[in-house]
Amino acid sequence: MAADVVEIRPAEATDAAQLLALLKQLATESNTFTADDGLGELSEADERSQIEQITKTTTNIIMVAALGDELLGVGTVQATDDLVHDQGEVGVAVLKTYWGNGLGTALVEELLHWASDYSTLAQLCLTVQMRNQRAIKLYQHLGFQTVTTEPYAVIDPTGMSVQAIDMVLAV
Repeated sequence: MAADVVEIRPAEATDAAQLLALLKQLATESNTFTADDGLGELSEADERSQIEQITKTTTNIIMVAALGDELLGVGTVQATDDLVHDQGEVGVAVLKTYWGNGLGTALVEELLHWASDYSTLAQLCLTVQMRNQRAIKLYQHLGFQTVTTEPYAVIDPTGMSVQAIDMVLAV
């Protein structure tokens, strides 16, 4: 019998309901991940429409880690509204049950592949909490550079103040 294989792929409109459920679950499992405000009010049709719109751009992407029909993780690049118009912000989250299995790494690698080969972005950026040393090491290994001179305080989803840094990667 063949081993189950996790597929990393772009989200499709047909993933809308499962993606909403995944995002809600991730928001309860992580102190580094926050679902967008208003996620509870977002309908499946709204999510389907957003996925369809995102897939038509060269500055935004949603990647999912899927085991058969089950979504285990998500990685995104979202164009920033900052002064840097060709910059996208990276976000990655994996269900707690699957932490330590390389899914976060696989998602980031696919986002980097997309950014370098398909996007019109020149740079990727992210904010990572200092307490998440595993993520910091992963991002450094993949070429991200720290641009924050000193860690700064951010508020995590539980309302606690934690130290974070910003990192960037030219693509």
